[in-house]
Amino acid sequence: MTIRNVIITFCFSVVALFGSCNEQKVRNWIITSPDGSVLLTVSTLGVENYFDIPSPLSYSVELVAEGEHILAVRPSPLGIIRSDEDFSKDLELVSTHGPVVVDKEYFMISGKRSLRRDHYSEFSLTFRNSNNALLELLFRVYNEGVAFSYRFPEESDSLYTVLRELTGFHIPVPGEAWKQPYDTLGIWSPAYEYGYEPVLAVGDYPPLSTGWGFPVLFHTNGVWIFVSETAVYDEYCGSHLAADAHDGKYKLHFPHEWENYGLGDVHPVSSLPWQTPWRFIVVGTTPAPIVETTLPHDLARPVALQDVSWIKPGISSWSWWSDHSSSYFLEPLKQYVDLASGMDWPYSLVDAGWHVMSGGTVEELIEYAGMKEVGIYLWYNSGGPHTKVMDAGPRDLMHDREIRREEFERISKLGVKGVKIDFFQSEKQNMIQLYLDILRDAADFELMVNFHGCTFPRGWERTYPNLVTMEGVRGAELYSYPGFPPTAPYLNSIYPFTRNVMGSMDYTPVTFTDFSPQSIRQTTWAHELALSVLFESALQHFADNIKGFRKQPREVLEFLSSVPTVWDNTWFIDGYPGRLAVLCREKDDIFYLAGINGEMVPKEFTFTLGHLPEGSFKMSIIADGEHMEDYKFKDMVIGNETPVSLHLLPAGGFVAQITRI
Repeated sequence: MTIRNVIITFCFSVVALFGSCNEQKVRNWIITSPDGSVLLTVSTLGVENYFDIPSPLSYSVELVAEGEHILAVRPSPLGIIRSDEDFSKDLELVSTHGPVVVDKEYFMISGKRSLRRDHYSEFSLTFRNSNNALLELLFRVYNEGVAFSYRFPEESDSLYTVLRELTGFHIPVPGEAWKQPYDTLGIWSPAYEYGYEPVLAVGDYPPLSTGWGFPVLFHTNGVWIFVSETAVYDEYCGSHLAADAHDGKYKLHFPHEWENYGLGDVHPVSSLPWQTPWRFIVVGTTPAPIVETTLPHDLARPVALQDVSWIKPGISSWSWWSDHSSSYFLEPLKQYVDLASGMDWPYSLVDAGWHVMSGGTVEELIEYAGMKEVGIYLWYNSGGPHTKVMDAGPRDLMHDREIRREEFERISKLGVKGVKIDFFQSEKQNMIQLYLDILRDAADFELMVNFHGCTFPRGWERTYPNLVTMEGVRGAELYSYPGFPPTAPYLNSIYPFTRNVMGSMDYTPVTFTDFSPQSIRQTTWAHELALSVLFESALQHFADNIKGFRKQPREVLEFLSSVPTVWDNTWFIDGYPGRLAVLCREKDDIFYLAGINGEMVPKEFTFTLGHLPEGSFKMSIIADGEHMEDYKFKDMVIGNETPVSLHLLPAGGFVAQITRI
């Protein structure tokens, strides 16, 4: 790691109000990214007419492109209020630290890039309020964006409560936005499964009064802007955005009281010192910095596990998508073990109901799978009193730590490789703690974890790499409902720019067959095949039924038997959310290209792969054929400047494997 001094610009303006009644000179600090392309301005001039009270501080973000400074985030409020101390007024600057440039590396088992470079300019400000209580503001400026966090540096074993944050994101208007409403309370929700709207305007009010869920994406002023949060740990709650964002004034909002049927506190509580999650913004003149960013993990805590050698990502078969009752019976589950074995997939998931299995026992299934060299994942209901899903089991084994550890020990001894745990339905602090407690306990028994009915990843895969995927997406299981198929093409082409940016996404892709006569797929076979590469998930469930896979030609089955689920690198090639998404990924010097059409019109497009090394490569393409359930196979020799032209059917797609000649 190298740390060196960088230039910071101190700007002093005319006398203005800072706090209430205390006149001081306004101070501005401008911090630049290591390459000079992103500028963060922090000011002691607060923001009025944003919240119901003025903020004491503000920040703004500029992007420098071809010598032009483009305002990406307008002056936005910063401030925080505890139950015992108010940091929204009467702040006095105590000290500044930095900026310094930090440049270090770390390794990830999962995700879009194995070796990560964490490279940023770091700066902090320390203030005291009228009671001499201290508040630090931490800032990091990356080449693709900015991040900030509040920290209370004093030490105390007493418990303190944050009542509210005056944290906002003022996005310039007019502009486009891709956002999903934050779920209301339901038997299965909130679970980040409402779905992104095709395209909205910056500042639009959501269809639900509950607000907007992270992450959110904007395109305005010629700039792409991605906003989210990460590094949410035991000491805090998850957050979302308030419903009212008039004039692009988005406001941070804590969980709603009604989540988990009123169980758990809305406001986070901790001893001191205490740091909030990182809120971050990624900016670029194209979507590339957003699709390729690793900020969700760069800002997370380092790995907390001593031994990670047992964590093995891979592909899993899954019987539940095509037959919801299959997990109650031994024979169909054995057939999906056979599918996994025949396809060289390392895992098979056993979903709800296995604890009352007919025709045999789960112990028999695990033994059978072991003989086939297939590992078993077992499904659990997370409840506990926090969920009212009572008819899906086993349940009441995950909520209590002693019982949970006994169950983990039992199934680990049986040879189970991982667990899928469902129905969390809140982002209150007590639920964040439950997620993390499960990950820590599972690691003690060498169990990998897949969360469902849950929030989205917030950097946890770095700290606890036994977290191999999370749902938090309106995915293929929604084919159970006839209203989903018309939305799938555009949703699929939005996720690489939104949800999947945050981490592994258990969409459960690759569904070649129709779920039912009432739920007819509108995507082509090549579109479905492309999702195996386009969607990143360390544990990837290919969800179709056995007959659906048997219908596929040899070339497709060979591709699906060997496609990786973790990547050494990822590049954005082309696309626009809701219309087109094309990515290239690399694993062990083999490149995988995938693209999908998010619209119901045919498309022709041409691209080059400038990120390829010098030399000649064989490109084997599987693309749309003449109709939805047909392919076109083509091999060609390319270099990194060779134009490649493809035709996509409505809701079509393609994949390609690229190897050096």
